Amino acid sequence: MVLAVAGGIAVICAPAHAACTPPSGGGVTICSPQSSSNDVNPVHYIAAASSPTCAGGIATMFIQSKPGVNSYSVGGPKLDTFLPQAPGAYTATILAKDKCGGTSQKTVSITVTGTAVLTYQYNVQRTGANLYETKLTPANVNQTLFGKLFACSVDSFIYGQPLFVPKLSIAGGTHNAVFVATENNSVYAFDADGKTCTPLWHRTIGTPVPCSINSPVTNSDCNLVFHTNTIGITSTMFIDPTQATHGVIYVEVRTSTSGAAPFLHSLHKLDVTTGREMSDSPVTIMASTAGNACGSANGVITFDGAAENNRSALLYANGAVYIAFGSINDKPSCTKTGANYFGWVLGYNAFNIQQQVAVFNASPNIAGNGSGPGGKNAIWGGALAASLNNEIYTVTGNGPFNAAVGDYGNAYLKLAPGSNKTLKVLDYFSPAFLFNNGDLDLGASTGIILTVPGQFPHELIGGGKYGTLYVVNRDNMGKFNSSADQNIQSIQNAVGIRVSGAPTCSPTDDDCDYSTPAYWNGHLYVAGTNDHVKDYVLSNGLLSGPMSMSPQTFGYPGSVPTVSANGTKNAIVWAVEPSKAILHAYDANNVSNELYNSKQNATRDTLGSNVKFAPPTVADGKVYIGTKDHLVVYGILP
Repeated sequence: MVLAVAGGIAVICAPAHAACTPPSGGGVTICSPQSSSNDVNPVHYIAAASSPTCAGGIATMFIQSKPGVNSYSVGGPKLDTFLPQAPGAYTATILAKDKCGGTSQKTVSITVTGTAVLTYQYNVQRTGANLYETKLTPANVNQTLFGKLFACSVDSFIYGQPLFVPKLSIAGGTHNAVFVATENNSVYAFDADGKTCTPLWHRTIGTPVPCSINSPVTNSDCNLVFHTNTIGITSTMFIDPTQATHGVIYVEVRTSTSGAAPFLHSLHKLDVTTGREMSDSPVTIMASTAGNACGSANGVITFDGAAENNRSALLYANGAVYIAFGSINDKPSCTKTGANYFGWVLGYNAFNIQQQVAVFNASPNIAGNGSGPGGKNAIWGGALAASLNNEIYTVTGNGPFNAAVGDYGNAYLKLAPGSNKTLKVLDYFSPAFLFNNGDLDLGASTGIILTVPGQFPHELIGGGKYGTLYVVNRDNMGKFNSSADQNIQSIQNAVGIRVSGAPTCSPTDDDCDYSTPAYWNGHLYVAGTNDHVKDYVLSNGLLSGPMSMSPQTFGYPGSVPTVSANGTKNAIVWAVEPSKAILHAYDANNVSNELYNSKQNATRDTLGSNVKFAPPTVADGKVYIGTKDHLVVYGILP
């Protein structure tokens, strides 16, 4: 999902994997959306172009959502992107310019019927703001008018963010539909308005993996990490509402053989209206790469289905679905011989998931500089993200760092598809003090991707587990400098408050920040351990503040905030307070002004329980929250 650039154009240069063929006689083919179709916001555009007279071919393709206004562009003869368009009728033009100066174009008329939530934090930049929420406002989110509407039971924890599709033809009718998945390998489609809690469909995908002290790997303490006795689907799914006849939903699943090894990972692509497998689904996840790290054999590192874990949300970028992996509780970890975990990013052709298109390993070799024997560098707390020019961003956890041998511990990485299924590291930033510095994990939260006015228009902002916020220039990330970090800005102790005697985030404990930031209209919101929900202001590329703070402080592990707004108006920051399981709503212009919390009328509005790291989803006047055993929904009271 891609946001248009205000006053500019985003240029994408990587090839799309979509099966959209340019016309042999020249011109433009539009494969999605279909003419006169009803579509959801964001709209999935797929097109291809060719020139019969220019030997150099197509230079650039554009989407003009309004006549003469270029809202998006891509280098080359193919285009595949999600473009935000508010509900309404449009005649969009796909324009192709060839390298000889010629142009061709084709138009498509569509009606956008509503706003969907198709991926984690609303878009692949992971900015955490639904800018098309017209029903919920600071005026009606209060304990008198707003509260708990209903709760639908599920069979285990929901760790992924709920997804939402409006006005979907499903189960013999038209429903607003919300989709969740559980650690018991269940995927549910519910009526999003609570007409019934009988699922519109419910699919169980294989037997989940036992989760205990020594399963799926020895000494992983899986049950203490996940608080369940099985693990199955952890990450946030992805929906493409235009693929195939009805739309599809992608799901990463862990399975076992009747509850025993071998433990496998697989990617599934389901019909979004029935839950049935598509013809190219499923695919068992396998990978290998060259390397001599601890855990390799004969110069080859092989993906270990027991050791690897997918928490990071699935990412769709330019026709491919990307999946990231790390570990459970940093196990297994070897120093000379034995099993090891690795940070992997694997990509699959979204239109034929049997085709693996990308393999990346964040620590394939012995570092050789004292920072470790290879392995580790998990990709876990930070979701994969993508920029407007389709570069892929990820953030790694603790482990060896030596860029010269391909080891990128505690680093923000910018990746792009290369030859032979590789993902090339285009640039990176790794804070110097994290070099060989234990379990501090830069990768405990997502680095969000921003395009903003000012001296640094292309930024990445994220935070390390230890509480520092980093502002990084995506055009020149800063790499590694042992003398002084070369990023734009670092703010120490920005997230989390170290409390003496506290079990986490204390003078002797660094578990302070697991809070992926949310961004709206120049404001950056975070909520760390023992800390308030904080509002930092981003101006001319630099953060200042906090400008306001919530009245409450949250315990471990803080919260991942999310924002609802109607453009630049009526913005609300939503956050679930951990342990106490309380939903809070704050005025986004001043988070010290609490609008609502679910404890104000606890009998009516109790959330019941909560799960760590998972933000609420706000869509079409409702707030959807996954818990340990329910999907709980809040909204305007009847």
